[in-house]
Amino acid sequence: MGRYLWAAGLARLADEMVAVAVVLLALSRSGSTVLSGAVIAAYTVPSILSGPLLGAWLDRTGRPVAALAANQFALGAMAVAMVFAPAPWLVAAAFVAGITLPMTSGGFTSLVPRLAGDLNRATSQDALLFNGAAVAGPGLAGVLSTAASPAVAVAVVAALALAGGLCTLTLRVPPHPPGEHPSLRAAIKRGLRHLVTTPPLRGATVASVVGYGSVGMLATALPLHVAGLGVDGDQAGVVWAVFEVGAIGCILAVRRWLPRWRPERVVFTTVALYGVTLALWPIAQHFPVLLVLALVSGLAQGPVLTATITARQRYTPGPLLGQVSTTGASLKIGAYAVGAAGGGALLIAWSSTSVILLVAAGQLVGASLGAVTARPTRTVQVTP
Repeated sequence: MGRYLWAAGLARLADEMVAVAVVLLALSRSGSTVLSGAVIAAYTVPSILSGPLLGAWLDRTGRPVAALAANQFALGAMAVAMVFAPAPWLVAAAFVAGITLPMTSGGFTSLVPRLAGDLNRATSQDALLFNGAAVAGPGLAGVLSTAASPAVAVAVVAALALAGGLCTLTLRVPPHPPGEHPSLRAAIKRGLRHLVTTPPLRGATVASVVGYGSVGMLATALPLHVAGLGVDGDQAGVVWAVFEVGAIGCILAVRRWLPRWRPERVVFTTVALYGVTLALWPIAQHFPVLLVLALVSGLAQGPVLTATITARQRYTPGPLLGQVSTTGASLKIGAYAVGAAGGGALLIAWSSTSVILLVAAGQLVGASLGAVTARPTRTVQVTP
C-alpha cells in the first residue's frame, strides 16, 4: 500500500493541477475565456464515455499496472505537448489526455482491495489522497503560474505524471482468481447491469453523482459570490482549500467508526448534511465567516468519498470492481461538467446567492433520490 499511495498520490496531484494550469496557459496564449473553457471541456467530456469501456478492459487485463502507468505517461506526453503547442492545439492535447481520465480515480481505487491488508484503513487513506490532492494541486498550479509561468506549471504536471507512472510500474498486484472471460461487450453490459440492479450501490451512486453535479454549479457561482463580499474572486480557491481541509479533518476523525454503518446510508446522510450547511453560505456577510462555513461544510461532506468507495467494494464482485469504479468516476465527471455549464447559464439571470441555494437543494435532492433508489428489490450479495 505504501507504493500504491505514492503512485496514486502523484497521479491525482497531477490531475488536480490540470484544471488550473491549462486554463491559465490558454488565457496567457490567447486571452480567450472561450478557449480556456473549451480546453477544460476537452479534458473532462471524453471520460464520460470512456469510463465503462476502460473499466471493463481493466478488469480483464492481466496487466492492470501497465495500463494505469500508460495513463500517466499519456498525460505526461500531452502536458509536454501543451507546453510547446500553439493555443488552438491545446484543445486537442487536452482531449487525448482526458480519454483515460477515469483511470486516475476509479482505476487506481479498484486496486485497493487487491493490495490492502486492512481494507477499511486503506480505503480511508485512499480518500485522504483525493482530498489532499484537491487542496495541493490547484494551489501548486496557481503558485507556479504566478511565480514562473503557466507553461512551467504544465511542465510540472508532466513531471508528476511521469513520476506517478514510474511509481505505478513498481506495484505488484495479485491477479484476479481464474474465472470466465466473456467478450468485452458482454463484460461492459454485465458491469452496467450490476451497477443499475444492485440497490445500495445504485443509491450511493445516484446520491454522489447528483450531489457532485450540483457542485459543478457552485464552482461557477463561488468566484462571483466571493467578489460580492469585497475580495478578489480568485480567493474562491482559498474557500475550496478550507473546505477540503475540513473534509480531511472529518475523515481522520471518523474513519474508525465508518465501518460500523452501511456505506450507502453514510452517503445519504452526509450529502444531506452538506446541503444543509451550504444553505448557510449566503448569510455570510464577510469573507472570514464564509471560510468558517466552508470548513463546516467540509466536515459535513468529508465521509462521502470514503463511503462511496466502500459501497463499490462491498457490493461489487472483484472481477467487476474496475468497471464499476471507473463508471462511477465517469458519471461524476460528466455530472460536474453539466453542472458547471448550467451554473454559468443560470448566472446570466440569477444571483450567485440563488445559485448557491440551488446547489444546496441539489444535495438534498441527491440524498433523497439515493435513499429512494436504494430500496431493495431483491436480495443483495455482499462481497467480503
